[in-house]
Amino acid sequence: MKRLLAFFLSAVCISSCIKNDLPYPLVVPSLSSLTATGAKGCSIDSDARTVVIDLEETTDIAAVEITSVTLSEGAVADPQIIGRHDMRSPFHVTISTYQDYQWTFSATQNIERYFSVEGQVGASEIDAENCRAIAHVRSTTDLENIKVRSLKLGPEGITQYSTPFSQMHDFSDCIQVDVTAHSRTQTWRLFVEQTETLVELTSVSPWTRVAWLSATGLSDADNGFRYRQVGSDEWKDVRNVVSDGGSFSAMLEPLLPQTTYECMAFSGDNETDAVTFTTDPEAQLPNSGFETYSQPESKNYYSFFDPASTAQEMMTKWWDSGNAGSTTVGASYSICTPDTEDFKEGKASVRMNSRNVVIKFAAGNMFSGEFAGVIGTQGGKVNFGRPFTLRPRSLRLWLKYKSGSIDCIGTYPDSDPVKMGDSDRGTVYVALGDWDYHRYGGTPQSPVQVNTTDKSTLFKPDAEAVIAYGSWNATSSTDGWVQVEIPLVYNSVTRRPTHIIVSCAASALGDYFTGSSQSVLWVDDMQLVY
Repeated sequence: MKRLLAFFLSAVCISSCIKNDLPYPLVVPSLSSLTATGAKGCSIDSDARTVVIDLEETTDIAAVEITSVTLSEGAVADPQIIGRHDMRSPFHVTISTYQDYQWTFSATQNIERYFSVEGQVGASEIDAENCRAIAHVRSTTDLENIKVRSLKLGPEGITQYSTPFSQMHDFSDCIQVDVTAHSRTQTWRLFVEQTETLVELTSVSPWTRVAWLSATGLSDADNGFRYRQVGSDEWKDVRNVVSDGGSFSAMLEPLLPQTTYECMAFSGDNETDAVTFTTDPEAQLPNSGFETYSQPESKNYYSFFDPASTAQEMMTKWWDSGNAGSTTVGASYSICTPDTEDFKEGKASVRMNSRNVVIKFAAGNMFSGEFAGVIGTQGGKVNFGRPFTLRPRSLRLWLKYKSGSIDCIGTYPDSDPVKMGDSDRGTVYVALGDWDYHRYGGTPQSPVQVNTTDKSTLFKPDAEAVIAYGSWNATSSTDGWVQVEIPLVYNSVTRRPTHIIVSCAASALGDYFTGSSQSVLWVDDMQLVY
């Protein structure tokens, strides 16, 4: 009996020491959609685990009602996402499956504000952070007898003012007005200040064949610009001047490259001194016809430069591709080659063909920059960009595209789900920016590093450093060669870029290892249009 009891106690002791060492599976939860009352839309970044809700002007940001959210199967949110939230500051939610992941939810809201007076000089200054607005008038204007023409300091249609702007006249001191919306009140201070300057040329930004002009003047005067080439006696009026109260601007064209001009602004009978400026030169991308190629890097693939070339710009690498990664298993897996049998001009085009490379999908591609290496069997690193300081208005090129049916799916963006059998898409994009390689991970020559194993590093057209961007996307095969012009949309006409990125791919989702092994993109004769 004692033996039996001892055995039983030993068994209990041993069983109590047994622990479950089996690891939980790694299942990263996702959030694919969210809706909220009074929202224009939302941006979901699964890699950064952020959600940004874009609110209508009249929505109460302190009481945002999230009405629906779609989480991946088995995912749980704590605290609950659906419900009312004060989004004047971001809030955080833990979304869990077997592991916990913190997501950040925030909101943006653009409220249009303005303040203008009769006889105003220039544009008003609206300082929303400090609840202050300033308008300027002539030095001879009676500040005790001002007529306010417009005032809006809160959301349209729901904002109340302690004093109607029609009753505001004496601006010898600031006028304070309580502005109430959503039962919250801000006290704004309104100023009208005198100025001796009646017209001012505030900005001249010359490009290659255009110049962008900005000025301030009298809101009730005839405002505009005049220009002439240096050495000419004749001043010409600039056409298509756009006015906004006392501010006005224009795009001056056509101009000649590397030519010196002078311009002035006028407002009524008042005019500025002449300002001299010189337009930029005109330049094309190196080897933009893809006629030069050789095998200085590997016998397994061609590179689009030639150290033996007599032209200096062709002697070093400007264009690159993923060939160095795809051909590690053999020359037959090259994804970017010169094509001397199918081209639009000269004697060759560049052919990009997507392939299954052993265990990974590789999109046919070519880009300005340099392939930075493979990461095991999981992906690769690319440094995008080449030095470039000019500001073209578009990229024109010849291309031909053969779209295959998607037969490889790695992953895809939340906003762009695909399935087997969908038509693959070709893409070409061009971007100008002032990327700092310290921040974007690349090199001084090629500052933007993309690591395909880290989706947070993928190129973002709306990144802060992007000055201009344009893209072409094909959803089906082209009917032979077609000429395409990709307009560049600029975020700023005054910032000067430091680098240019041009990227071409036979499979638009190649960074996600998704596409068709049958897709092919040909490109020839790229030309920057100024």
